[in-house]
Parts: sequence; structure tokens; C-alpha cells
Amino acid sequence: MIWVTREYVHIDRVASPWLIKRFVDKRAQFIFLPRDEISDFVAKTGAIPFDTAGLGVELDHHVCNDEKHCTFDAIVEKFKLETDEALQRVRKIVRAADTGGIKEEPLAWALEVIAVGTPILVDSDQEALEKEFPVYDAVYAYFQQQIIREKYKDELEKFKTRGEKLAFIKQKLNKLQ
Repeated sequence: MIWVTREYVHIDRVASPWLIKRFVDKRAQFIFLPRDEISDFVAKTGAIPFDTAGLGVELDHHVCNDEKHCTFDAIVEKFKLETDEALQRVRKIVRAADTGGIKEEPLAWALEVIAVGTPILVDSDQEALEKEFPVYDAVYAYFQQQIIREKYKDELEKFKTRGEKLAFIKQKLNKLQ
């Protein structure tokens, strides 16, 4: 499917394509356009619009229970991805980084640093996605291993080396996928 959003990606317009590609539509293709061209493009192509900054599309910023939510949240909600605990932790920092809560969520700063620095290193929004997707994969894996460490704390304490612990964590991660 073709997905369309605004050009000049930042946190939500990288995190959301990562989420879509990883959990919703593995064959997704992303188009980045000036905001005022999105509606016409959607009408002509049937593309799915997201994070359009107020064009009234379903997958955009919104308020939920008096809390600002970003497009990443809208996608999680629409495609019912709330049961993945690691993804919920990613969601929390994406929301904080994208909706002004960066001071309350320390890890959100990392996403901001990457979102500001990457466009300087690349020539297109597509290249920015290519560079930043592995970061989101790593953040997701970090939270997965954090959950495994919490769940299997006693078992992990029995291992003597970091390598043994890592092998155990990878084994548990493979069972999740």
C-alpha cells in the first residue's frame, strides 16, 4: 500500500513509518509531499494519509483522555497493537518526544537528537527513514530485553558472564518473534 505524509520528516514521521512497516504493512511505500498536495494525491491514488498536521485524517495527532497523542498512537490504536508491551514503551517515548513531553521522559531526548541530526546527513526523507529505522529497531529490542530481564530476573542472576545473559535474552526474544 502507498502511505503519504508531509515532507521533512521528524520524530513522528519516522516512528510512524517504522511502526507501519514493522507491524502493519511490510510492503508499505512512503511518499513525502508538501502538506497542501496531500489531499489531491490521496484522491488520485487512494494512498493512506498520516501525520498531515490538521487535514482531518484518521491517522494524525489527537487528544485521548485529556492527553496529547501523536500519529504513532493513532496507528497503534487503529491496528490494535496495544498488547505488545515493548511497543507500548516505544510508544511512550515517541509520544513524549513528539508532543512536548520530552522533559518528563528522558529517553525521548535520544529520539530528538537523532531526528534533528539525521536530516543533515542525508539528501531525502527516504534516506532519513533508512538511517533511522535501525535506531527504532534497537529501541524496540532494548525494551524487549528490559521486559525479559524483569520477567526472568532470578534466572538471569544465575549466569556468570554477560555473554551467557545475552544468549539467554536472545533465546527468549526469538520465542517472541
